[in-house]
Amino acid sequence: MKHFVQIDDKNKTARQVLLLLKELSKTNTGVGFVSVEEVEDKVLLTLMKQGLKSGLANKKTVLKKLGLE
Repeated sequence: MKHFVQIDDKNKTARQVLLLLKELSKTNTGVGFVSVEEVEDKVLLTLMKQGLKSGLANKKTVLKKLGLE
């Protein structure tokens, strides 16, 4: 079973937990670390690649699909 934890790094304890998870993910295959930015970047990249393939690569269209415009 996989568990996902949301950590707000604005307080001291949360930052310490975050650092611990990052270190554990480097040395242990049972612990993985993914930040929200990485996931969002992958989604944006996928949409951009799809747009390039279809000939519809338009910044406004991609941002609108992501709800950023």
